[in-house]
Amino acid sequence: MTTSAAVKPVLRWAGSKRQILPKLTGLAPEIKGRYIEPFCGSACLFLALDPARAVLGDVNPHLVATYSTLRRNPEAVSAVLSTWSPDKETYLHLRALSPGQDAAFNAARFLYLNRYCFNGVYRENLRGQFNVPYGGYRTGMMPGVEDLRNFSRRLRHAELYCGDFAEAVRQAKPDDFIYLDPPYYYGVARNRGEYGWNAFSDDDVERLVAEVQAASDRGVRILISYNQAHTLKRALPGWNLTYAPVRRSVAGFANGRRSVREYQLRNYK
Repeated sequence: MTTSAAVKPVLRWAGSKRQILPKLTGLAPEIKGRYIEPFCGSACLFLALDPARAVLGDVNPHLVATYSTLRRNPEAVSAVLSTWSPDKETYLHLRALSPGQDAAFNAARFLYLNRYCFNGVYRENLRGQFNVPYGGYRTGMMPGVEDLRNFSRRLRHAELYCGDFAEAVRQAKPDDFIYLDPPYYYGVARNRGEYGWNAFSDDDVERLVAEVQAASDRGVRILISYNQAHTLKRALPGWNLTYAPVRRSVAGFANGRRSVREYQLRNYK
């Protein structure tokens, strides 16, 4: 499959698959219909594959609203970003604010907080407030206006929606390709507000299995990334299981990095 590396994600999304993009692009089939990604996050595989048509979704309304605004007016978002300094005082001030009526301001705030928060984590408290601490300066440069314009152009090939993953899986047709990368399960450590409160939990795995099996029966090709993929394979017999090694940091700190396996499960050869 022809891939493109010209456009990079604009977010530092925890759990992003940028480390294993060569593995994922190698596993992706030819896409004759639409590319569908219901847990889009930073959308790095979408950018790498550059499909002609796509559906990108997420349950996080702030993420989807940011992408919608970037698709419509990247220059306005960049103009707001250029007024903020990359320091802790500005970060804490913006974090304390709530999204308002100005779409460009809201999108810029989302990008800024994601860029300078700890480890690229998105987390909310029970009141729906972003509460990740400041992460310091070693987070890379904020995307410039050309980066945002390039990202905006790619989004014009995509339908954006905010909602449950099942919505997109149910509408998939035989020529479509679905990539699913739900938040990983970590036992009692889950459900602390990552990706939005209760964005995906262990209770949702049975729903995921039922939806992808129904889509698979319709002839849709599906690729899933999940850390409990052996559990999924038992529920989805006949699917192919592979893995790729990645470097992860223990508790988010660089001095605790170790190699772990990222698993992929697919219903095609």
